[in-house]
Amino acid sequence: MNVKTTRDSLLSQLAQIRQTYDEKLALLTEQQLLWKPAPDRWGILECLAHLNMASQYYVRQLHLKWEQNSAAASPISEFEMSLNGKLILRFLDPKSTLKIPAPSMFKPKPYHLDVPKVKQAFVEILESFSKFIEKSDRIDWNLKVLSPFSTWLKFRLGDVLIFVVAHLQRHLNQALKVMQEPGFAKVL
Repeated sequence: MNVKTTRDSLLSQLAQIRQTYDEKLALLTEQQLLWKPAPDRWGILECLAHLNMASQYYVRQLHLKWEQNSAAASPISEFEMSLNGKLILRFLDPKSTLKIPAPSMFKPKPYHLDVPKVKQAFVEILESFSKFIEKSDRIDWNLKVLSPFSTWLKFRLGDVLIFVVAHLQRHLNQALKVMQEPGFAKVL
């Protein structure tokens, strides 16, 4: 896949994610954000907190790669996802019907659910991630990025860019579905 075309597509998707957040979620009340359709299902705030936890790890890793490699980087024009990247994308893709439980390290606990902090962090992560993607055509997309799960599991930088955007969209869709639940309309 072409790096610049993929970069532009990812930026467009992120802009759509931000627009959807601003128009549909940002103005919800605290009660609406905290409401859960069932005790064992996530509410909107839990979806956002989960995204913050997972995305923040990768945003830090990407900025570290930039600091370590941008001066000496030899950008590439074409990129192919690694096998690991394709596999994780298969699970995180918004169109996927596969349901996998979130790893415990990325499951929001009650103490993670501070409404203003979660909302602010979500916007900051989107902005930071967008800024990185804007300049990403100036760094090698084949650089290795460590997985948060194991040091032996690595992804290509380009894999991370692609699957983080997919993950954001997947859980944004999940949050929007919460708003369609019958009980949500009763929350003030």
